[in-house]
Amino acid sequence: MIIKNDFFKENNNYLMQEKEGLNKAIKKLDDRFKKEEIDREKFLKQNQEFAKKQMELNKRIEKLNRK
Repeated sequence: MIIKNDFFKENNNYLMQEKEGLNKAIKKLDDRFKKEEIDREKFLKQNQEFAKKQMELNKRIEKLNRK
């Protein structure tokens, strides 16, 4: 009997959903900055945090794709 193992596919799907959520958060932050709801310093600081999260997420996705 052969059992299909799709563990990595499910995990990758979870990471893609996380990536979509992060992209939505970045877009929302950008919209708030354009409407001048937040100041430039706060925008830049939050933008750096999002960049770090994106880099870590991309590394995790690449690691799963190698297996």
